[in-house]
Amino acid sequence: MEKIGKQSSSARQLFIQYTSLAMLSMLGQSLFIFADTYFVANGVGAKGIAALNIVLPMINVFNGLGWLLGIGGATLFGIALGKKRVEEANQLFNLTLSFTLIISVIFTLLTSIFAQPILTLLGANPEVYAMSASYYRILMIFAPLFMFNVVTISFLRNDHNPRLAMLALLAGGLTNIVLDYLFIFPLQMGLTGAAIATASSPIVSLLAASLHWRQKDHHLQFKKVRLQLEPLKTIASLGFSSFFNEFSSAVVMFLFNIMILQVVGTIGVSAYAIIANLNIIVIALFTGLGQGFQPLISYYYGQKDGGKIKQLLKMALITGGALSLIVVLIGVFLPDPLITLFNSEQNNQLASIASQGLPLYFSSYLLTGINFVVIYFLAAIGQGKASLRLSALRGIVFIIPILLLMAYWFELVGIWLTLLLVEALTCVLAIYLLKKSVERLN
Repeated sequence: MEKIGKQSSSARQLFIQYTSLAMLSMLGQSLFIFADTYFVANGVGAKGIAALNIVLPMINVFNGLGWLLGIGGATLFGIALGKKRVEEANQLFNLTLSFTLIISVIFTLLTSIFAQPILTLLGANPEVYAMSASYYRILMIFAPLFMFNVVTISFLRNDHNPRLAMLALLAGGLTNIVLDYLFIFPLQMGLTGAAIATASSPIVSLLAASLHWRQKDHHLQFKKVRLQLEPLKTIASLGFSSFFNEFSSAVVMFLFNIMILQVVGTIGVSAYAIIANLNIIVIALFTGLGQGFQPLISYYYGQKDGGKIKQLLKMALITGGALSLIVVLIGVFLPDPLITLFNSEQNNQLASIASQGLPLYFSSYLLTGINFVVIYFLAAIGQGKASLRLSALRGIVFIIPILLLMAYWFELVGIWLTLLLVEALTCVLAIYLLKKSVERLN
């Protein structure tokens, strides 16, 4: 594997290697949610995917916390390696692990104790509450493993091992798919089986990632460190944009579930579950692109190599734009085959709602690639506040009023078009912030 800084590795070669591996690894991580929905849809039915969709925002929350610590800590780690400060980089690794342990335990305790009010808040009505609860309770117990997994993957990429990071996440996703089939069909365990299969994913992924420590040239050493709040603030500021990218997906899913439930009912939530799960795969690709070029940007930023940074940024923007266009075309021209995968009961009402919504919802992806590239670029060069501002606007500030207004004016069509307006407004500010940041590199 070519390493950052090696003379034989051009910026283009490194970009292709790191981003392709990161996109594949994120795709692998998204497979466990996609597999859950597919097998639940075909093994449990429309109510099953409605119940599953109510819980899915919680996966975004604990994964988001993992990326907050992982991307934030790994970005500082990458910058430190670029400056040849190996001891400082290693200390950041151990601090991040310590923070992850504390935060993950607190998260699991709170979400387990307050399970009933959380599920009610998420929209679990009496019709689907029992099924949602069976999936939720198992998932919350294993939340710390999910968080440690994404933190570990982040550091592997920044420690010049993107290939193992990809293989680890793919191994976890593949394990989940196999167990999903086994637990839902032959063993007839329903959503409980789906939850157990999902919980197995980070276990396998972490075991695969542990192979990194068998390599001689790694920089990640487990050592005792004294907990300090100051580094945590810096880690959080750089990683918060990644958290918001995940958290915003949870917010969107939660708000859409509530609004669609009011406008159409449970069958509408089932239809949206199909779109939401396809969305998870698409967002995983954009996230993989951002996480793939982040280690490169951080390393060259540490070396103060503005030329390489601009070259990598240009490639990222072109890749993000091309990926956006491809996804939009798929949503516009191939909605029915995608919907059929999840409509085993051949419910005409579900198919009709999803067929209308999928192309409209996918239209928002035309600008998502640019927004994600800018968000991850700003974080990679240490501009955590600017990156967080964009993520917050995209994930919460814009979406709440726009969704309410669009639902009021245009009902279901307005709900589907909400994200297009949100991404457009975000993109205007993203281009402005990007231009200012690039000027500072001169």
